[in-house]
Formats: sequence, C-alpha cells, structure tokens
Amino acid sequence: MALRGFEPLTPRLRVECSNQTELQSLDFEKNVWFKKLIGYNNIYKIICNLYLMEIRSKSSLLYWHPKINDLGIPSPKTEIIRLTNKEIKEYYRAEGDCFDLSRVGKEIGKVINDNFELPVFLRTDEFSNKHFWRKSCYLDNIDNLKRNLMEIISGSRFADFLGGLPIEALVVREFIPMDTKFHAFYGEMPVNPERRYFIKDGKVQCHHPYWIEDAVKNPSIENWREAAEDMNIETEDEVDILRGYSLIAASVIDGYWSVDFCKAKDGRWILIDMAEGEKSWHPSSCKYSNMPEEKPFEKPDFDSMIVRKED
Repeated sequence: MALRGFEPLTPRLRVECSNQTELQSLDFEKNVWFKKLIGYNNIYKIICNLYLMEIRSKSSLLYWHPKINDLGIPSPKTEIIRLTNKEIKEYYRAEGDCFDLSRVGKEIGKVINDNFELPVFLRTDEFSNKHFWRKSCYLDNIDNLKRNLMEIISGSRFADFLGGLPIEALVVREFIPMDTKFHAFYGEMPVNPERRYFIKDGKVQCHHPYWIEDAVKNPSIENWREAAEDMNIETEDEVDILRGYSLIAASVIDGYWSVDFCKAKDGRWILIDMAEGEKSWHPSSCKYSNMPEEKPFEKPDFDSMIVRKED
C-alpha cells in the first residue's frame, strides 16, 4: 500500500564518499560528471561502486521507533541489528541475490535465541515484504532464517525504482497474534483489522481502514468481501483509543506522518508502523489526499515484479 518507488526521480541525492570523509550534494541535472554516465545502462550501479549511498529516510524504523517506544502505546518488542557499511554497500551494488548474510545471520539468530520465542516478525528498517509472509517476514522455524532474510532483502531491492529502498538495519520484532479474518496473497498473509491515522504538526488530520477491496489478492475464503467490510467498521471506542495514541505520537514527532495500527487477538490495538505522510497510501476520496482516483486496472501489480522460484 505504500507508494515508495513510484514518486518522481529526485534530481538531488545526498551521497557519502565510501571513506566517509566527505559529504557532498550533487545536482545530477547539472553535474558534468553525471552527464558523461548517462549512456550506461546501469547508472545506479556505477554510482554506488564509487559511493556509499546515504539516503536516510525518516520513514526508517531507526528514526521513528525510538521516539514512540516509551510512550505507553502498545507496540511489539523490537531488537535492531545494524548493518555494516560493507553490507549496505553490497546491497546497493545489487550483485547476486543478496549481500553476504554470514555475520548478520549469526547475530540475528543469537538475538532471537536470547530475546524471543518463535515465531517472530522480520523486516528491514523500511520494509518487510509482507505479502510473501511465510517466506519473508514471518519466521516460525530458525532453519528458514536465511531464506526469509533473502526474500525480504530481494523484495526491498525491487520495491523502489532507484535501485532499492534505503536499508541500514535488519529488525526482529515480537510476533503478536492478530484478530485475523482471512488470509491472502501468495504467502498466506493474515488480513487483520488495520487502521491508518494521519498526523500533522501535533494534530490528527484523518483516519481510514487500511485494507481496501482492490488491494486484496488470492483470499482464502469465499465471503472475504463481507469479512473485509465488517472488519473495516470503525467504532467510536476504537476511534477514541487510536486518536489518543496518535496524539501522543504527534506530540513527540514533527511534521506529517502516517501511523498504522493493527488489532490484536486479545483486543488491543498495536502500533505496527509509521512513515512520512507524503510517501504513504492515502484514499483518494479523502479531502486531505493528493492521490489520484483509485481504479483497479491502474494499480501496479507489485507481486508480478518479483520472479518466484519454486523450492
């Protein structure tokens, strides 16, 4: 549902020299050096061979999670494993299926063993590839750790036209059983009551159910539309709770944000994700939205962008 990767290519990127001694900003539209490269088919790879990309996004969990973690808003227990500069550089170079997971895989395995019980939820600081659920973010067997990490990382590379979403860390989160209504997509992803609240400059701007019918593929039950309609009903009590949580978050984080909540099996609403508001899906019917009118045939098929190999 996020629109990252479908925004216009920004002409100005911040890039950091690989020796990290000089930070400079290049105007790619005017820079003569860049113009000499435009004949190459893989410009992004050439740039990244020279520079360690430093496109740090506020949508990164590394930015927003520390700000909201101790506010009393229910959220999953979270452990962060930062990548080395070498691993990040290999990610942007996009050589092979994935960067070397030897170091980080061992560290994640230890983090899981010391702090969690399976299953756990895996993601990068920006992305989880949740539609491929059992082969990506949902880990219930430690023997599948490398496979799932590779699925998440390869999905992150395909999710943005600039050569991949930014990445600085891999994240292990507590898996909280949710109030699942049915499963969908190709990884049997659970579809749960979810809400997206938009906050701006300390106030709640608007709120919406997250799962619209046009977004659902391969549902597990025949009456999924009725189930989706029922789970998208926003009650007064729910709105009071989530508005309160959103205002708490808005009190510590400036600017325009989307805040995503999911209903747990025990009835609690859990804050599961945040992102910059301008980069978040927003129903076109909302007066605050700048999204084009939603038409099913115009929606990009994200799943088809990734070629699947049978195990």
